[in-house]
Amino acid sequence: MRALLICTLAVVVACPLSGCKKPDMPSLTGINKFHDITQVRKGMSPNEVRRVMGSGYKEIYEEGLQGMDGGYYIWEYREGRVYFSMDGVVRTMPFQQ
Repeated sequence: MRALLICTLAVVVACPLSGCKKPDMPSLTGINKFHDITQVRKGMSPNEVRRVMGSGYKEIYEEGLQGMDGGYYIWEYREGRVYFSMDGVVRTMPFQQ
């Protein structure tokens, strides 16, 4: 039991001293990566766009009652804008990198 306690204590003390650090987060944006606005297609539903682009958008324009009645609205991501109508995505406008 005492040997187990000593081994556990040695591991706990050795780990912070070994220089462990958190790895850098990889970029998830750009062509062929997670947030790829070129993968958004005409007619996609808002849920399909969220699956491709994530939920980090800002709704910048809207006509109607928060899009629930088929109004027109735009989601703005860091990569570009996605334009919606009652039939889903109307068009996309990627920002210049």
